[in-house]
Amino acid sequence: MSAPQVVMSLLLAAADPVAENRDLDAALQSLSEADFEAALAHVETGLRQARDEAHVAQLRLVQGEVYAALRQYAKMETAFARALEANPDARLDPERVQPNVVARLESLRGSLQGTLSVDVDPAGAEVRLDGRALGPAPWRGPVPIGTHTLEVGPNLTPFQVKVRPSQTEQVRVVLPAAPATRSFFSSLALSAQLRAAFGLSPTSGAGLEAGARLSGTYVFGELNATAGSRFGAAARLGAQAPRLLGPVTLSLSLDGYALGGPALFGGGLSAGASLPLSTKFDVFAELSGRWLPSSPDYQSTHLLGVTGLRFTPGGQAGR
Repeated sequence: MSAPQVVMSLLLAAADPVAENRDLDAALQSLSEADFEAALAHVETGLRQARDEAHVAQLRLVQGEVYAALRQYAKMETAFARALEANPDARLDPERVQPNVVARLESLRGSLQGTLSVDVDPAGAEVRLDGRALGPAPWRGPVPIGTHTLEVGPNLTPFQVKVRPSQTEQVRVVLPAAPATRSFFSSLALSAQLRAAFGLSPTSGAGLEAGARLSGTYVFGELNATAGSRFGAAARLGAQAPRLLGPVTLSLSLDGYALGGPALFGGGLSAGASLPLSTKFDVFAELSGRWLPSSPDYQSTHLLGVTGLRFTPGGQAGR
C-alpha cells in the first residue's frame, strides 16, 4: 500500500463514527456496571482521540455522571462546565440519569452566560432574540448560553446563533438596500391628448377637445380646451389606480369648467379607464357629470362622454 493510501486509510478511520463512539459506549457500559475507574479511563481515552465538539461534550457528561455517582460534586460540576463549553446545548438523558444530576446540569447551564455582539449595516435595525426585542443595532450584551433564534430588521428570515460560556459570538448582518422611492415630482410625465366629446351641449351634441396632462404614479392633473357649440376650458385633478385589471388603468377626477358666451363656471366629477397601445400612446374613455348654473341654452346638470388618444413623449414611466 502506498504512503498516500495509508494516510487516507488513517483519515477515514479517524472520521469513522463507530470508532468515535467506541470509547463513549464503553464508558457508559462501565458506568452502568458501577465500574467507575474503568468508565473514567474510557472517557480519558475518548477525549484524547475526539475531534468533534459534540462528541467531547458527551464524554464530559459521562465523566460528570461518574463523579456524581462517586459524590465528588466539585469534579462533577467541572466536567459539566467543560461539556457546556464544548457544546452549550449538551443535555443529559432524563430517562437514564438521576433527576438530581440532571437538575445540577440545568442549574449550571442557567448560571452561565456568553456575550452576543450584533453589527448591522446599515445601523439602526431592530434586533430580537428568541422573539424578545433587544433594541436597535449595533447591539452587544450578555445572553444565556445555548442556541438562540436571532432576528434582525423587518421581513428577514430568522437564523440560529450559538452562544458559548464566557465567549463572544459576533454576528454581522448586511441588510438588503431599501428600494428607491421616487418622489411625486420625479415621477411626473407630461402628455398631450386629443379628445372627442359627446353631449357637449344640448344643441350641438358633440365637440373636440385638446389638452395636456401631467401625471404621477397615482395622481394627475389636466388642462383641456373645448371647441363645440361654444368655447370652454376644463381643469381636472384626479387619482388613478394601479393596474388591477391587466393593462387597464382606472381613474377618478374632480373637474372645474369655464364656458364662454356668456361665461359659466361649474364643477364636475369624471370616471374613466385607459388602455395602453404602446409605451407612448394610450386610448381612454370617460364619463363626466357637470354641474353648471342654469342657462337658456345649457342645462344645469349634464352628462358628457369623452374618448380620445393620449401621447406621452417619454413613455408611461409615471404609471
